[in-house]
Amino acid sequence: MSQTDQLSRFGQNIPFMARCGLKALKMDLDGIRIKIPLAPNINHIGTMYAGALWTLSESMGGAIYRVHLVREGTFPIVKALNIKFLKPATTDITCEYKMEPAVAQQIVDTCIKNGKADYEISLELKDADGNVVTTTQGFYQMRQGKGL
Repeated sequence: MSQTDQLSRFGQNIPFMARCGLKALKMDLDGIRIKIPLAPNINHIGTMYAGALWTLSESMGGAIYRVHLVREGTFPIVKALNIKFLKPATTDITCEYKMEPAVAQQIVDTCIKNGKADYEISLELKDADGNVVTTTQGFYQMRQGKGL
């Protein structure tokens, strides 16, 4: 799949992600950058809804799978996600991640050998000024088998 196709199709197979405006800005081996807009994700006090921040962070696990880990007959799942809110999010929010090729290869090799492989990612979600508003630690698993 081309870079343009990958960017435009990110999150479109999950209706909730599409409704909240989640968008991939970059998805390649040099890094992944995902963004979620403040509107329509505003809560009752005028900041970003906590669930939108969680969704942005959780979606990175799938993006990492698509860029670094995807193999026929495998799929990713989220096992847990810890989130810490540091500042109110009052702008669009982005997060970035880059996986080293050796780490990706180890995950793939473990999945092929054992039928599954765990991986963890830590993220900083940042506002438009570069301030960290949320940190997360995600626990994911790559599995052999049939996803949707």
